[in-house]
Amino acid sequence: MNWLREHRVLSTILSIFFILIVIMAISYSHVGRSTVLGRSVQKVTALVQEPFSDAGNGIRSGLKGIFQFRSILKENEELKKQVSDLNRQIIQNKLTEAELAELRNLSNILGYDQVASTYELVTADVIAMDGSNWFNLFTINAGTDDGIYRDAVVINGDGLIGRVLETGPNWSKIISVIDESNSVSFKVFRDMQLLGILSGDGKGALDGYMIDPEAAVIEGDVLITSGIGMYPAGIPIGKVKEVVWNNDTLLKTVTIDPSAYFKNLQKVTVLVKKQQD
Repeated sequence: MNWLREHRVLSTILSIFFILIVIMAISYSHVGRSTVLGRSVQKVTALVQEPFSDAGNGIRSGLKGIFQFRSILKENEELKKQVSDLNRQIIQNKLTEAELAELRNLSNILGYDQVASTYELVTADVIAMDGSNWFNLFTINAGTDDGIYRDAVVINGDGLIGRVLETGPNWSKIISVIDESNSVSFKVFRDMQLLGILSGDGKGALDGYMIDPEAAVIEGDVLITSGIGMYPAGIPIGKVKEVVWNNDTLLKTVTIDPSAYFKNLQKVTVLVKKQQD
């Protein structure tokens, strides 16, 4: 008795456990019977089992929720991957459209018989530049293996870019018209009799002068290559931004905005002379 008093909690638990075992044994022995004792035992058993059943149902619901959550996470990751793939496809389509627009512009510039009958077109990507903000000097991924040679003319869909400075088997270095060391003969598109010489100013623009001091060149005039020298005639160079009379040289000087945007060159085309049969 002393032991029971000292261990009341444990004694109570053991007593309840013993009573549950007795009730369950009686319940199984009276299962299916509609006696008063059987019904009473079933009621008591149901009351005792209810909290345990609820706990079991709660655990099953919790486990089911965990598995459903994992399934949702997996589905979410798959959807994210699909969205990422679609975004990449959209970007690729935009790049393809940009390249097609570039080629359409190029075909408009080269839409005359002289170039079509004299030159092969080698299109290449810009892969390096000299480090300045402007593409005075840059490298493309085509070279002698593609038929490119020194001083071959380089253009893009907007107009004249420059010429090949040096080349290797699968690369070429291009010097652009905006470089100070590059000179180009031009004529005014509005009046083909007006001729001049221009070169780069090293800052992304072009400076030049008219051969005839009396030439009636005006702001907004479009300049194209004259065909004198290495550059074939008719390639757009730029638009006259300013006309100034130089008292020192007694020449009419012009400042030109280039047709091509030299801060973001991505693709260019090299004019390679066709082999004569």
